[in-house]
Amino acid sequence: MKLLGEFYKVVSDSPSPSGHEYVIALNPEHFIYGAHFPGEPVTPGVCIMQIAVELLSQACGRRMYLHCVRNVKFLNVITPEEGRLIRYSLSGIGGQESEVKVQVTVSSDDMIFAKLSMVCQPVPVQ
Repeated sequence: MKLLGEFYKVVSDSPSPSGHEYVIALNPEHFIYGAHFPGEPVTPGVCIMQIAVELLSQACGRRMYLHCVRNVKFLNVITPEEGRLIRYSLSGIGGQESEVKVQVTVSSDDMIFAKLSMVCQPVPVQ
C-alpha cells in the first residue's frame, strides 16, 4: 500500500542531527476518512505507521517494508484538518544491510501524536 501522493504529501524534508525530519500534509478528501469515521475523521493507526515506513524508505534511498514493531504508543488522534502540518521525526536510524531500526515521533507544533519503534527490511530487488 502506497499512501504518498494521494493520502499525504511531503511539504518539507531535511536531515537532522539525530536522523531525518519530514513535514507532511494529509489529504482530508481521501476516501479513507469517509469511512474512518463518517463525520468525525481520524487517521487510522495503520496509516500512521505506513507513512513512517514510506518516509524511512525516502531517507534510506531504498524501498522498505515493515518487519517488526517493537513499540507503538498512540498518544493523540490525528484529524485531517485542512492546512495542518504533521512532523515525522526519524531518529536512531541504524542497523545492518538486511534491516533498519528506527525511532519515529509523530507530532505537530503543540502535540505529540505517536511514538513508534520499528524494524524495517529492504524490499528485495527483482
